[in-house]
Formats: sequence, structure tokens, C-alpha cells
Amino acid sequence: MSDSGTAAVGQDASGALSHGQAPVQGEFAPTAEHPTQEIAAPLPGADNAPAPATPSQQRTAATHPQETLALPPAAVTAPHRRPAPAGAEPPAPAPTAHAQTAAEADGPSIIRQLAQWGSRLDLDAAPERVVAHLKSQILSQLGAARAGYGHPLGKRINQAYGSALQDDPKHAVQSLSMATICLDFDDTAYAGHLSHSTVNVPLIYASSLGIDGRRLLTSVLAANECAARITASATLGPFRGQTAGHTHLAGAVAGRLRAENASADTWAHALGMAFSVPTWSLSRGFFSTDAKLLVAAVPVQIGLSACDGARFGLAGPEDVLEHPQGFLRQFADIPLPEEAVSGLGSLWHTETFSYKIHPGSAYTSAAVDCAVELHGELAGVGHEQIAEVVVEGSIFTAGLDRIARQHRIGPDSSVAALNFSLPYNVATALLTGTLLPSDLAHPDVARPERWDLAALVRTEHDPAFSRHALMATAPLGQALRRAGEQAEAWVRAIDARAAEALPPAWLEPETDFRWATKNLGARVSVRLHDGRVLRAERRSAVGAASGADRADHAALARHKFLACGGDPEAADLVRDLEYLRPEEVRRLVTLALAGTDGRTARAHPETRKGTSMETAVLEAAYAGLIAAATDALGHEDPPPVQPGEHSADWTLAHIALSDRLLASTARQVLGSRAAGLDNGPAMEPKAVEELTSSVGRDVLVELVRRNAAELVGIVAQIPYENQSAPVAVRLVSDKGEELFAGTVPWGEIVRMRAEDHLPGHTALLRRLAQTPQAS
Repeated sequence: MSDSGTAAVGQDASGALSHGQAPVQGEFAPTAEHPTQEIAAPLPGADNAPAPATPSQQRTAATHPQETLALPPAAVTAPHRRPAPAGAEPPAPAPTAHAQTAAEADGPSIIRQLAQWGSRLDLDAAPERVVAHLKSQILSQLGAARAGYGHPLGKRINQAYGSALQDDPKHAVQSLSMATICLDFDDTAYAGHLSHSTVNVPLIYASSLGIDGRRLLTSVLAANECAARITASATLGPFRGQTAGHTHLAGAVAGRLRAENASADTWAHALGMAFSVPTWSLSRGFFSTDAKLLVAAVPVQIGLSACDGARFGLAGPEDVLEHPQGFLRQFADIPLPEEAVSGLGSLWHTETFSYKIHPGSAYTSAAVDCAVELHGELAGVGHEQIAEVVVEGSIFTAGLDRIARQHRIGPDSSVAALNFSLPYNVATALLTGTLLPSDLAHPDVARPERWDLAALVRTEHDPAFSRHALMATAPLGQALRRAGEQAEAWVRAIDARAAEALPPAWLEPETDFRWATKNLGARVSVRLHDGRVLRAERRSAVGAASGADRADHAALARHKFLACGGDPEAADLVRDLEYLRPEEVRRLVTLALAGTDGRTARAHPETRKGTSMETAVLEAAYAGLIAAATDALGHEDPPPVQPGEHSADWTLAHIALSDRLLASTARQVLGSRAAGLDNGPAMEPKAVEELTSSVGRDVLVELVRRNAAELVGIVAQIPYENQSAPVAVRLVSDKGEELFAGTVPWGEIVRMRAEDHLPGHTALLRRLAQTPQAS
């Protein structure tokens, strides 16, 4: 991040955690000075010698002397291991003496239980709702990949590490893991940002191994469940979210070895080696520099290297997770070994996924969603008319904002710093009605009005939001319930306010995740200089796990993938993934990542050429607009208009005129001719007045309906490859002032129409229709 960036924007009124008391790394108010980051000295004597207590154990022992944090042997009986199919891998020599464990006398280790279960897992064991999540997860992750590679930062990743389509699968996965994390556009499960390993590794290895779609889904499922469970067992510790790099040790091992149909022994040795050398992320680089790119890529490479060794007889300690000198001893304040093995085959972590529709931290998502909602209500209101923006949220949102404000964030800041800046992201969404990958790059990130408004954003902690957040499954609720009475001391040592929001200690851990929740809500209030206050509130972010009321994740994932330039055919292949043959899986990978290597995507010679542009999002936007326009028909007299705001009739006339202009441009693009778009005729007051004075509102609504249908019909005929056609664009205001002049790809014009302009007009029409008539 540039040290010369703009000074920290906005104000933190949350009274958030003081430095050195932050509860987590990565997303819940992280800090490099977290007391649990002390690494214990090597233990003297035998392997089973007593271990010195960690700082958090000492705190807990002082508060609850009757309780201990000793790691009990895992209490789940592992299924009997069956041999790997012949020819699946080279024969592995017997493990050497150093790999035998004392834990074997007390029953199978955590790693052994996961290895035996994961190596035998079949897709039929998972309910259909879990398989549906796998498909959404894969498609959404491919959208994140396309967004990442399409960003200037992704282009540098491509130059440094090659593309995701290079021949060497290890290097391809390394590049892909950086691209999918670079914009914080990755989805989250209760325990971990899993997909950088659990999707990326099986997806890339699918081509070289020649596996079918069913095996690919099974591999992702096995990787999800193993990685999420190990992550959950250490979730009450210094690392969570993206900084929990150890997630990807398990994800890489399980994802690759299940695809290779490897034996449980190979799994156990690979996991044992990988978890002997876990990564330890530092907040200094993670929050403000491109070092964040390595947080998943490095452990993925460690995991893949461990697989290579295990396949040829190298061995690691399979009790490394629970051993007194092992992983949980160093990486967990309150180790939760039961989380790693409880409910194998019935408690599916895969269905705890929350899906991001905007790039950025999950702790800012609900606030951004509120800002998007308020954008429509702010139509006609300039940013200079806003006096203050207040974001109220949980300790997670307030804590992250406190950490982000410790850095100087401005237009030249790193993408990582921008991702964590709640003021910039909320200001951008208020002004534009969305938050896109392009908002994290020039020229958009340098727009002064965004930083002017960001300086007016402050945060406040709302205990009610914290209560909702801690009651939910993710990001901490399940782990806190597993910890029982120990949870209160752990939370209180971090933030007393959070302890007051804890649910009752008698609540037991969930045994079924089908209605898992992630309630990181927010309330955004915009106070105008004229005294008006506009407010929006959400209990959880759009796409978040929200129990029985959760959104259609398949539709969200498809929309994200297509909005990031994904091919509709690739989305269709993911939908039917369990039926795909190996050659169709290869085609899916190639098609989904086409163009991410910096070269222009080429149409597939068999079916790609001639495929039309996707119009579903545009059609949905017009459907909403037409419904709002129809509702406005009940107002015979023009409703009151706020200062600077156009009337319903003016808005309808403007839309009808501009759609005719867009249809003319669309015909030029369809015919592969030089295309241009000048919105002047649709903004000219005289032209709009002539139309509104000559016809009634019912005719205006009909014009909107007909012109929209004409435009969508032409767009649907345009070949997909023509979406990149350059269009010379000139935009003016209703006063004739030139706002923009330059070249814009046709696909971007359609996207802005569907995702920005039409929703804004729709919101205005709905508000005007609800305004009481003047007497």
C-alpha cells in the first residue's frame, strides 16, 4: 500500500477493541499482537510429556480452575478402511517408525478418521441439497477467478505465475489461488474460505487426471468437509477467515487425493506432513499489501508437495493435530477436536456456505447491501447534500473497521486495503448502486466524490447485531457452543461487549447444518443537510446463509459468473456436472477460464460460435422497471417531486427515448459496424417535454414496455463475441453538461443498463408511486 495515500477516512465511533485485544486474524478485528501468537518452546522429554499452557489456557484456568484444555482422544469410531483400487497409485512402502503415534493406543487419530472417511466418500452419501451447494460453490469460485484475472492485479499475477490453463497443474493451481483471493470475492463456509483449495485443486487436476464430473464433485465435497472440520477445530484461536492458511493444507491434500482415488494411508501421511509445517500469517502484510495473495497459494503448494511424497512412501505424524507438540496446541486457544470428526457423513459443512455478490470482506457485505438499497432513494441527491453516513453493526463489522482505519487508505492503496475499507465500499455503493471489481481499480477508485463521501462514514457498535451474529452458526456460534462454558472466558478476554452478547452456555452445537445461518447484519443511515434521514437495515447480507429463508444460491452463483464475463455454456455444464464425461469436464474448465490468460477468448469450434449474449439479467431489470411503471399508473396527477428529482413522467419519457437510442447502437453492434451512443436526445428537456405533454402516462408506460422489448430482442441476437465491440460513448446531463466521452465495450454498456441505470429508475418510480398525493 502506498504510504502517500489519503489519510484514514471517516470516524470509528464504535469504541472498538484496543490494539492487542483483537479477537481474530483475518476478519474479526485482527492484530499481529494477539496474545495467542506466542509459540511455545519445544517440550522436553518424551512426546507425551505435559505441555505448558498457552496464554489463553492460563486465562481460562484462572477463571475456571476446574476446567482444563487437555485434548481428549477423538470419540468417533472410524469406518473400516478398504484398499484403494488397483492401479490408483504406486504402492506405498510401510510407514517408518517415526510416523507411528502414541495416539494409536487410544484409538484412531483425527487425521486417520478423516482419511478413512474421505478416501471412501461417494457422492451418493450427500443429500441433493448438499450437491446443489457444491455446484453453486464451483460456479461462484469460477466467477471470482474471472474477476480476479480481469483486474490489473490479476494481470500481474498472470505475468508472474502464468495462467490457470498452463500445463503444469501445480503452477496452474498456484496462479488460480492467487486470482480467486485477490479481490476478496471468495465465498465462505462456517469454518473457512475453503474454495481456494477445495475447488481450485480438484478443478485443475481434473483435466490431467481425466476424471468425470461425478468424481470432480466428490473430490470437492471431500476437500470441503475435511478442510472445514480441521479449520473449525482451531477456530477459537488467532487465525480465522482468509488468514487461516492451514485450511488449504487440508483442502489441497483431500481435493487432490480423492480425485486420484488414493488410499487412506496416503491421505494420513500427506496430511501428517502438511500439518507439520503450517503457515503463520502476519497482519502487517495481510491487511495492506499484495502479500495477501500468498495466504492460500503457499499452503496449497505445501499440501500438493505432501501428496507427492506420500504417494511414494514418505510419512508424517498422523497425530500431529492433537499431539501436545502438535497443531492444535499452537494454533488454538481452545482446541475443539470434536469439531473435526463430529457428525461425519451427516453434518455437512458444505451447506453452511455464504455466497458473495460483491467483492470485499463478509463483515462489510450487509452494509454494502444497505447502501445499494439506499442508492435508489438518493436519486437526484448529490453527495455534497449528505451530512453524515452512520453504519451500525456487530462487533465483527466494528472491529474490522477499527483495524482498517489504522492504515492510510486512498486511491493508490492496495486492493487488500480497499477491500477492508468499510467507508470506501459503502460510499461507492451509495453513489453507484453497486460494488464491482472495477471499483477497486483506476479510474473508478480515484473518483474524488467517493473519497469525499467516505470521509463522512462512521461506524457504531449495536449490541443487537452482535447478539444475532453470535447466535448464528457462522462465523463463531457453532464453535462457541462446542466450547461450552469455556467460551465466555475466551470472549471476555477479547471484548467484554461481545461476552455480554453471548447466547446461553447451555445451547448445544448444531447437529444438522441444513438451516445454518450467518447473521452479520448492518443498518446504514444517511443524514442529509436538509434534515431528512434515509435508512436501510439487513439482518444478514444478500447470499449469506440465513436458515430456511436463504436466497436461491444457484441463481446468485450463475449471475455472479455471467457478470464476471463467464460463458453461459460453462454455467450450464456446471449445472449438469454429475453427468459430464471426462472430455466434457476438460471442456468446462477450458471454457470457464477462457480469456483469463490475457489472450482474447476464442469461440469453441464445435458450438461456441454464434452463441448469443446472455439477456436474463437485463430482462429481469426491465421486468422490475415495467412493474414499477405500471404501479405509477394510479397517480393521475404528478406526485410531489423532491428538489433535483425528476417526475415519474419525465423518468418514463427519458427511459423510452434512451432505449430507442440503445436499440440503434445495438443494431450497429449486431451488424459489426462502427458503433456510437450519444444520450443527448434522451436528456434534452425540449424532447422530453414534447413527449410528456403529448401523451398520457399510460402511453408512456406502453412506450417503455415496447422499446424495452425491442432492445432486448436485438441484444439477444448479438453474437457473444461481439460483447467486446468498442462503442464511442458521449454522455451529457439534463443541462447539457458533458459527463463522459470515451470508448466503452458493448457488454459493459448492457451490464450498466441492467445493474445500475434500470434499478435506479425502478427505485425512483416505486418511491414516487408511494408518495401521498397533494391535496
